[in-house]
Amino acid sequence: MKVLHSTTKFKALTVILFMLHGVTSHAKNLGDALKDSKWDGIIGTWVDPETKGRNNKVSFVWQVKDHAILANGAAFGTQSVALIGRNAKDGTVFHVGADDKGSSVLGKWTFKNDDAVLELGFVSGKGVEGVMKIRYVKKDENTLTVSLEGLSPQPILYSLVKVKTASNPKRP
Repeated sequence: MKVLHSTTKFKALTVILFMLHGVTSHAKNLGDALKDSKWDGIIGTWVDPETKGRNNKVSFVWQVKDHAILANGAAFGTQSVALIGRNAKDGTVFHVGADDKGSSVLGKWTFKNDDAVLELGFVSGKGVEGVMKIRYVKKDENTLTVSLEGLSPQPILYSLVKVKTASNPKRP
């Protein structure tokens, strides 16, 4: 069987590109992705400093170590829960959740330097659809500035401070 020179070159190039991509590909799991981006410190409980969490509180807890984070939030009378994970095929960090008002969200996280951005599509409990971004910016290891974008003409800004590192919830 005769093999064309161009076919051999193509196969060799494909193998080399695959090997190079494997070296620089996505993190192995969500824990690695957070460590690589220096956002592994997000794990814990964060509150607004003015009311010590009565107005705004969020906890990020490993539900399945290095693979799935459970995010519980309370903001202005609304309770929410979300699961954060990583798609093993393409490395996308996904976010899916719901709240006690019947709203649901689906989105993805991106991490760059001191910014973590959560882009969400949502459907309210009344069926209203929309999109928004939640941008977290590190001031330091224990302080975040949060910007809610897309819900109003101007971003809604607030601060969160870390009160403790969250541990795994007790399982039944």
